[in-house]
Amino acid sequence: MSIYVLVHGSWSGGWQWRDVRERLEAQGHRVLAPSLTGMADRHHTAAADVGLHTHIDDITRLIEWEGLDDVVLVGHSYGGMVITGVAARSDRIAHVVYLDAFLPRPEECAWDILTWQREAFEPLRLPDRPWLVDPVDVTTFFPELGPDFDTRLLTPMPIATHTEPVGAAPESGRIASTYVHATSPAFFDASAQRAQSDGMRVIDVDEGHMLLSSSPHTVADILLGVAS
Repeated sequence: MSIYVLVHGSWSGGWQWRDVRERLEAQGHRVLAPSLTGMADRHHTAAADVGLHTHIDDITRLIEWEGLDDVVLVGHSYGGMVITGVAARSDRIAHVVYLDAFLPRPEECAWDILTWQREAFEPLRLPDRPWLVDPVDVTTFFPELGPDFDTRLLTPMPIATHTEPVGAAPESGRIASTYVHATSPAFFDASAQRAQSDGMRVIDVDEGHMLLSSSPHTVADILLGVAS
């Protein structure tokens, strides 16, 4: 049995891993897919001081309190920032998987990697709570989701998730690492190239960025292969 901890991306929550989680659990694995502080079913905990390091704490403490070892730690999109910080702190991680995700260097923030987001996010700030950012129009940005995707489950996220630098990152080669690069269309080319130069295993898939929702069977198969 493998243990998976799945970390979601921007405006999302643990709910977006549902189909992937069910496929992994059907194979006898233990899967935890929490919602991060201030997001999804925990949106009521959103506050101005919630940011990237809050979320790194969320996952680090989850692993410790659940007594997990040899964890396959997976992050989608923004979740790549989170798992990088967790992997730098924890000695309980067996493998990290970046699912079309940010791959930061030490002291980088998300906007150091996708610089265009600084301007794009500005009009999405809530007027009464400018530390929160509304979701983008996901049907425009991510057409692979299709008309049945329930956008009502998306919630505003604290802006500090993208402005806070990650701090430490794990030393190259210390933990087995895989980067899954979605290429249709490509969204994280620079991070995939960085992963390649760092000696990570890079898997190109003919899927869109939101492949955990649009193609959960593909994601589950990749994660099962990583743990085998």
